[in-house]
Amino acid sequence: MSAPLGSMTEDTLAAISKAQTSGILNNTGIYSYDLSQLVSLIPVVTPFRDIVTRVMSPNGNNFAVWRAIMNLTNSQPSPAMGFDYAANEVVFQEQDFQARYKPTGFAGLVTQDAYDLAQGYGDPFAISTFQVLNQVLIGDDRQLMGGQSFPLARPAAPTLTTSTTGGTMTATTTVYVGVAARTGSGYYYGNGNSQGNSASIATGSGSTNSISATVGSVRGAVCYDWFQSANGTTWYYYTTTTVNAVTMTKIINANQTLPALTATPDLSTSWQGTANASPTYNAAADNGSAAPAEYDGFLASLAGDYNGAGQWGQPGTGTANPSINNSLNGASLTLTGGSITEIENLLFLPLWQQVKCSPTAIMVNAVQAQEIANLILGSSSATTYLNTDSSGRVSVTAGGRVGEIVNAPAGGVTVPIEVHTSLPPGTIIARTDRVPFPQANIQSVLEYRALRDTAQFDYGVSRIANTAGGGPRREYEIRSVGAFLNRAPVAMASLQNVA
Repeated sequence: MSAPLGSMTEDTLAAISKAQTSGILNNTGIYSYDLSQLVSLIPVVTPFRDIVTRVMSPNGNNFAVWRAIMNLTNSQPSPAMGFDYAANEVVFQEQDFQARYKPTGFAGLVTQDAYDLAQGYGDPFAISTFQVLNQVLIGDDRQLMGGQSFPLARPAAPTLTTSTTGGTMTATTTVYVGVAARTGSGYYYGNGNSQGNSASIATGSGSTNSISATVGSVRGAVCYDWFQSANGTTWYYYTTTTVNAVTMTKIINANQTLPALTATPDLSTSWQGTANASPTYNAAADNGSAAPAEYDGFLASLAGDYNGAGQWGQPGTGTANPSINNSLNGASLTLTGGSITEIENLLFLPLWQQVKCSPTAIMVNAVQAQEIANLILGSSSATTYLNTDSSGRVSVTAGGRVGEIVNAPAGGVTVPIEVHTSLPPGTIIARTDRVPFPQANIQSVLEYRALRDTAQFDYGVSRIANTAGGGPRREYEIRSVGAFLNRAPVAMASLQNVA
């Protein structure tokens, strides 16, 4: 028997009203939910982490320490001594090196309510753990490549030139241009930039003026933040470039947005821990390019000078880094004789002259990989094979990649070209994984030496009162403690500021 109308609740009446339609239509609401699987859209590509050997340290210490016999071949005396004379003694130099251990990792938490509400669909704790681990792997790749505890050198004052075309700057207006440099870690995490430097110039006549600025290459920098001011005191962020040059086309009185992803792919949108904040300018001191919590990664080991204890420090403050470093200053790669001129002349040749060996690989960003392919395959001298289907004419495969490049100075050794997601565009590295020196005693040139490697720590159930997400909840961290070792920077080379 139906319940008396007076005893029906408002919710019941609303449900009856909803059901009163002329026939059963879509808006009647008689349907279930097609709840498909949870998907993850986070790419996890970590080629550099996969290459670097991970070794557990047998001893705990603040530093990983190793010793090296330095190359003093050019300082040796003549081997000729004449009859009845003793031979001259060989000169030796031993150098200690130290790499500080630092912890890295990410944390996660899952509330009990989230766990209960997900019953029958997924395990929030397992999902959270897997996604945190993904970010740990990505973070490892970026830190191994670009982590840096010491500051970059201050750039020189930029050189400015004006043009009466190409922009919207008004006539005879004094414009101040500032610049600061970033490390690889600063590129991906927005840690900060170097101490800034600036210069000023007055625009020409007319209303279509623009200003071009260039600055000397800062060793170890992967990009440059550019700023503009009307008085040299109040600065506004203009843009970031992966080369040491910029063209300003307008006068600004507010911070500009970050450049498009096509210009600076994967550039951090978090500035010094604040999401969507603008980079800042500091002419008085380092502005965060030094990240003391980080260990020194690959790029840092190719940039920093070392002190008496063998610790990496700011370029220009200690014994010069022995790796090869060159800059294209915003120029593009060029083609000569079917090969890349700048790779041959600025990486292969100086490495052969310095250590008489060939690098294991050329490391590039996807931008430079595509540029190299376009240069070589677009040349009229390149041999192109058209692969067709069985009929020979219906389906032709277009495109191609350049997987290796011949090291002519080393006698024709072929060197693979590797694409690395954590190497920002504009920088090319010649990496050597094996140094063929007699009794080199180097099992792995590049190594992550761990005190603890990728372990999960569960904090158990916890609570924070009067806070969303405060519990009951389960917290955990996935972390490592280790140091990056580059035992032979002398056998490496870098090419910066490639357009």
